[in-house]
Amino acid sequence: MDESGVQVSTGKGIQLCVWFIFSAFIFVQDIEASTLEEAEASYAEGLYLEAAQIAEEAGGASGFAFAATSLNIYALYYAEKEESVKLYQRAMDLAGRAVEIDPKSLRGNNELARAMGRYSQRIGRVRAMNEKFAERIRKHIEVTLSIDDQFAEGHLALGRWHAGLIEVLGSFLARSFFGASKNDAVYHLERALELDSEGIDSHYGVAIGFLALGKRKYRKKAKGLLLQVAKLPVRHVYQVVIQEKAIKRIEKLNVPQVTNHEHQNK
Repeated sequence: MDESGVQVSTGKGIQLCVWFIFSAFIFVQDIEASTLEEAEASYAEGLYLEAAQIAEEAGGASGFAFAATSLNIYALYYAEKEESVKLYQRAMDLAGRAVEIDPKSLRGNNELARAMGRYSQRIGRVRAMNEKFAERIRKHIEVTLSIDDQFAEGHLALGRWHAGLIEVLGSFLARSFFGASKNDAVYHLERALELDSEGIDSHYGVAIGFLALGKRKYRKKAKGLLLQVAKLPVRHVYQVVIQEKAIKRIEKLNVPQVTNHEHQNK
């Protein structure tokens, strides 16, 4: 075969090779998308552990992040304390893998911050401070807002971050050690509501954030938001649990002897 013939044959071989690789890539993507759809269907039915397993099997940044979401929801609203610690650890691992694959994964960073926040509440203040969870949590929250400054969950998380530190350490120490402030807490909490005016999660989360700030005016705002939670449309199975929790918190707020310590989050 002459030189031109070899070149034509080689060219066709390269084209076939590229086509094969591209087809395989599309095929894998289709499988991942199909598996994620299965995970989303289980999530919609309230089968959060099943959804997490399916999403993890799908893999990739999207799969790992969705698995972390499912585990965080189950740990927060359904699991006992000991079980929740392990679930949050697993959620941190999965969300961390999502962020390793895609540092700009909105869900990955959001779920990593959420899992870290809940886990740090479980392991105690001293250990959480030693392991610098407050700083790490804020870092990932701020990544979400750098990706999308209209991300309601990001503003809610940052507002709760400021308010939570103030509740635990007091305004002076929270500001001195971590830069947390009441003004920033209020800004981000109110911004979350502006961006998600019909969301049960946002109303409940903002209410808890205001309760953490402690003053009478914030308690009044919190109570109003909790009353709205029971009236808002339920879009996910776990939100029924949020409505039940809101009713219980309203009952506590109506008892004069209740102290701030009784308003700590789950």
